[in-house]
Amino acid sequence: MASMLREAAALVRRRAAEAVQSPDERWMVDQDETAGLVVAAFVPQDVGPDGTVSSGILASFAYPDNPERATHAQALGAASHMAALDPQAAMALAAWLETTASFEDRAEELGDVEGAAPLIEPAARFARAYLRTTRM
Repeated sequence: MASMLREAAALVRRRAAEAVQSPDERWMVDQDETAGLVVAAFVPQDVGPDGTVSSGILASFAYPDNPERATHAQALGAASHMAALDPQAAMALAAWLETTASFEDRAEELGDVEGAAPLIEPAARFARAYLRTTRM
C-alpha cells in the first residue's frame, strides 16, 4: 500500500506543478468581464493594498445565460472545489500521502501494520480514488 500512496503523491505533485506558472500561485473563484464564473490564479504580489486582486483566468465554469450548458450552482461548486484544492493545497496533500507511506513502512518494520491501519486507511482510500483503482 505504501507504493500506491507514493504513486498517488507523485501524480498529485506532477499535476500541481504542471498547473501553475509560479510556485506561490493561489487560486480563487471570481467573475470575468461578462460576470461569468471563473477560477483565477494570482500570487501574493497581485493583491493590492486595498485587497483588490489582479488575476489571470484559468477556467470558466458558468454559463448563466444558457442553463442547458451548466447550472450555476453546480458550476459554483466545481469552481469552489477546484480553487480550494489549488496546487499549494495539493502539495500539502502529497506530503500527507508520502508521510503516511513512511509511517506504513515503519509500522511494517515494527510488525504492527494492523495497529497503524486507522491512520493509513484514509490515505489509502484517497489514493485509490485519485488513481482510479481498486488495488490495495
